[in-house]
Amino acid sequence: MADHGRYSGPRFAQLDDEYKVWAAYQRAQLKKEKLWAAVVTDRPASSSDDKKSDPAVDAWDAMNEAALATIQMSIKPVHLNTVTSVDTAKEAWDALKVMFEARDNAKLLRLMDELSSLKKGGDENIIKFASRAQMLRDELAMVGNPVDDNTLALRVLAGLPAEYGMLRTVLENRDTKLVMSDMTAKLLQVEQRSISVGISKPSGSVKSQAFAAAAPKRPFDKMSVVCFY
Repeated sequence: MADHGRYSGPRFAQLDDEYKVWAAYQRAQLKKEKLWAAVVTDRPASSSDDKKSDPAVDAWDAMNEAALATIQMSIKPVHLNTVTSVDTAKEAWDALKVMFEARDNAKLLRLMDELSSLKKGGDENIIKFASRAQMLRDELAMVGNPVDDNTLALRVLAGLPAEYGMLRTVLENRDTKLVMSDMTAKLLQVEQRSISVGISKPSGSVKSQAFAAAAPKRPFDKMSVVCFY
């Protein structure tokens, strides 16, 4: 008879909000303890016509009891009602999956809305703005909806104020995909030049500075230098 009584408790964090991480660890733990079959199989029908116990059914019942207890011990108290109101490990597993998938869908809608309406704050510098966009990207990836570099860069460009209009136009009309790190560097150039304009007020508009930041740099031509001395 299989031994399902040696489990000493979860060796990972109890389930709170990170369901996908928990599910990966819990699945591995149940497989290690030879309990995973209780989650993916149904209780076998008894082959005995009389009241004698069926070894196969008894073995499954013992496995299910241990697997259900393992799941119940590996979640935070706030979720206990979900897994104590069922009779099998499979029902407990499916109930948690449905509950967290619904939460993830709601979170996904919120994050997608935040990304689509992303705007640079008036007192927010480029580094903070780009970091906020990256945080949204990371959160979207965690709920199974990754955002590629080009899409994120375009969303950041769309959220820039009017003074970045020239750079935005240049970058949006490129025939190659945008790289977030490269674009951020160009935005920083415009920001730093804009700060310098505010301090020393040199000639030239912010738009011309943006165009200069986006334009490819030409090699230095010594022959073009005219010496007046």
